[in-house]
Amino acid sequence: MALHPELGYFDEGADLTDPSLYEGARGEFGHASILNPVAFRSRIFAELEDEKIWTRLWCCIGSEQQIPAVGDLLPYTLGNHGVHVQRTETGYSGRFNFAQHGGCRAVPAQCQTGTKTRCSYTSCGYSRDRDVIRIADVDEDTPVLRHFVGDMPERMLPVSVDTWQGRVFVNIDQNAASLQEQLTGLDGAIGVDLAAFEDQAGFWQKHDGNWKVLLGALAQTLGDEFDDGRGDPMVQPAPTTMTDDIAPGFVVARETASAGADPRTLCWVFPNLILDISGPWFAMIIVQPTGLDESLVRVRIAGTAAVAGDASAIAAQKIRWQERLQRANDLAGWRQKEFSEWGTPHKPETSVDVLPTAEGGAAYLFQRYLIERLLAEHDYVWNAPLYTSARR
Repeated sequence: MALHPELGYFDEGADLTDPSLYEGARGEFGHASILNPVAFRSRIFAELEDEKIWTRLWCCIGSEQQIPAVGDLLPYTLGNHGVHVQRTETGYSGRFNFAQHGGCRAVPAQCQTGTKTRCSYTSCGYSRDRDVIRIADVDEDTPVLRHFVGDMPERMLPVSVDTWQGRVFVNIDQNAASLQEQLTGLDGAIGVDLAAFEDQAGFWQKHDGNWKVLLGALAQTLGDEFDDGRGDPMVQPAPTTMTDDIAPGFVVARETASAGADPRTLCWVFPNLILDISGPWFAMIIVQPTGLDESLVRVRIAGTAAVAGDASAIAAQKIRWQERLQRANDLAGWRQKEFSEWGTPHKPETSVDVLPTAEGGAAYLFQRYLIERLLAEHDYVWNAPLYTSARR
């Protein structure tokens, strides 16, 4: 959360919480504009997202199978807040990391640019994450683990943890609705039991483009593979008359089996998770913002018993996903440049008074969803900086 959110969010002469700023972007399907370009280039806008998205919603950070042993720890940075989930004897414990700002007495200037830095203190809310810490690989008394859990983990500021179909979700808003409420209807919509898939491999990949741009490009890239003449398969029927209706929290597409192809289900769970189930394979894609114009994509690949342990097939799946992500990255990089430079001296022929038309389909619904969350009002009962110390 921003240090003093009650003071407001202003940049480039605009009030970023003024509904009129989003009027064109909330237009009808096929006619709505993109978000104001400030959304793709402003550090202040990223702080607004930190306050209204990453610290208010249930966000997926990984899978249960990534931390199978008691003591295993999964780090993740939500906005500017370093958190982790650790497996316990009875389930999971979520906490803010002990060193929220890397042990620095003040946040260095280079860490306040909107881009996650590479730092030896990898649990810092302003630095890049490290991968899962397996308890079998570290001593409980080493700084590696203590930097996250501190000397007395039970006294760390708690984070809410819940799971859905083996996916681990966290929420640092203690007054938030339940995960079940946020995902209402999702089980029936995808119609697949993800417990049938066993985690096989995974990788991280850096990508160009603001996280919002990259997710839209990725959804389009994956949706184009359906190629059955229906347009965007993730939105059927198209929301052609959507005006004041509440945007859904997810979109789903299904494709029945055809000659030489497996049945496929594609799902975008807002804000940051895409699921792709195709025959015996299942992929979980988490998109995490690491800068104003760059994102980190975390991919986990799972398979049924029929393909589990097949090294060549797993390698082929990894290559397939890397190719898909590269296509999405090419599209996102172009859009990021176009959107972020709109109305600036880099494009003197453009104006923020006339914006490009937004992408359709799932990206349109996501944009509506995002705007609703950005304009949501929250009660503040404490006027001091929030979460400046992870300790009680």
